[in-house]
Amino acid sequence: MTGSRRDFLRTSAALAALAWPLTTVGAPARAWAQGDKQGGLLRISATFGLSTLNPLAHISGAEWMATRWLYSNLTRLTPKRDVVPDLAESWTAGDGGRVWTFKLRRGVQFHVGREVVADDVVATMQTILDPKTASPYRGEIGPIDRVEAVDKSTVRFTLRGPFADFPAIMTVPVARIVAREGLGDLKALAAKEFGSGPFRLREFVPGDHVTVERFAHYYRSGRPFLDAVTLKVFPEPATELTAFRARETDMIWDVSPDLYPQITATAGANALAVPGGTFANVIMPTDKPPFSDNRVREALKYTVDRTAMLAAINGGQGELANDHPVSTAYAFHARLPIRTPDLGKARSLLREAGHGSGLSFKLFAASSPPIREKMAVILKEMARPAGFDIDVEVLAYDRYLAQVWNKGVPYIGFYATRPTADAILMKLYHPKEGLDEGRWAPSHPEAIHLLEQARETLDVERRRRSYATFQKVSRDDGPFVLPFFRNELSGSWGYVRDFTLNASNFEVDLEDVWLTADAPRKKG
Repeated sequence: MTGSRRDFLRTSAALAALAWPLTTVGAPARAWAQGDKQGGLLRISATFGLSTLNPLAHISGAEWMATRWLYSNLTRLTPKRDVVPDLAESWTAGDGGRVWTFKLRRGVQFHVGREVVADDVVATMQTILDPKTASPYRGEIGPIDRVEAVDKSTVRFTLRGPFADFPAIMTVPVARIVAREGLGDLKALAAKEFGSGPFRLREFVPGDHVTVERFAHYYRSGRPFLDAVTLKVFPEPATELTAFRARETDMIWDVSPDLYPQITATAGANALAVPGGTFANVIMPTDKPPFSDNRVREALKYTVDRTAMLAAINGGQGELANDHPVSTAYAFHARLPIRTPDLGKARSLLREAGHGSGLSFKLFAASSPPIREKMAVILKEMARPAGFDIDVEVLAYDRYLAQVWNKGVPYIGFYATRPTADAILMKLYHPKEGLDEGRWAPSHPEAIHLLEQARETLDVERRRRSYATFQKVSRDDGPFVLPFFRNELSGSWGYVRDFTLNASNFEVDLEDVWLTADAPRKKG
């Protein structure tokens, strides 16, 4: 085992302690025979997404969840935040973390009826990295220079620089391994699947539902227990709750915080919560006025009462944030004093920036998930006394993606917990490996260099110092208002057994989940 691998495991162990559910209410446990666990249809609900099944192109949590059932990665992230084998049974690092070699399990079958081999991994990664593919998350699979098949069951990645977190990055949704014959028509891949996951596709109606069925030749013998799973979209959270309480669904993937107490109070239901790094943020494009002036950005940050906003939007379920995306769920979180609201300072900063008579701007938000619109409306009211006049425009999710997201205008973003701090920081700030949503990187090359240094060094303490410095710079001078991190909230009926909520809430692992005999669709 190499030094970089040891460092990586220490990081995973530090994350593990943060992933246990905060609340679990349900029936007492008892011993069950293996045969009792087999069979049934599990029905899960979500409120948005599900427009594609293409793992190279999907961009919403519901799509990430569905492709997790259909596809496998080289590695997987457990609820304890450990990185463990999936298609790869082992991996080693060489050249100081610049070269990573993965050994594949032998005999793993694709749903199309043939063995998973190294050429499939190579073809998938090359397709993701090809600019013609336009994969929105290709920057998340790391600084890959080349990938090659050493032999049928060995894949070697050569990176542009050392990267201690690389095995963890192979857990991200975009890194699902696709059978190479499925990569020839990426448009068709939106509605077809070429995976090796625990379930195979039965039916897909974009924007409405997807149904998957047990894959009998999955590499984990005897898994999954379920016969099938349906993921159904309910655009309105209240309607979603009504369906759940009527037992028309068995699990709510992402419970709205205002409805979470009703799950807790429902007899026979399990209410689950786990701390994570999911957040909504205000993106302030810094490449043009007014947000090119940090005094304006800082003024807006000072208008936010973070405690009140967390209580109003997420029922207090979460932790306060400091305008950067690294929560306590990450090993390299740096403790900094939380910015407190100061309307006087906000007004003073606006005057210094030449906006003594106030500042107007339009802020866009998608209608789902609800946290986006709620944050925009509350920020509008909190910022008004300081002189900000914010015109909030709420758009349907699809229109938001097409016209607003990453288009260089002020809007509300939304991001789920990533496997490492590097993953979320590079995603949001780096101009090449990520999106640089705030158009901030060109004016802050030293800060971006800190991220690059932290990624490349195998020395844990040096990484910690680099990340701590970056978090302070981003808090004081960054392009985001990021007030809090939410807890992940979910609900299920007591007859749904052995489900564990993950801080990366889209990682809905159902391989060990089973239904008791009294489940409505046990024989589904």
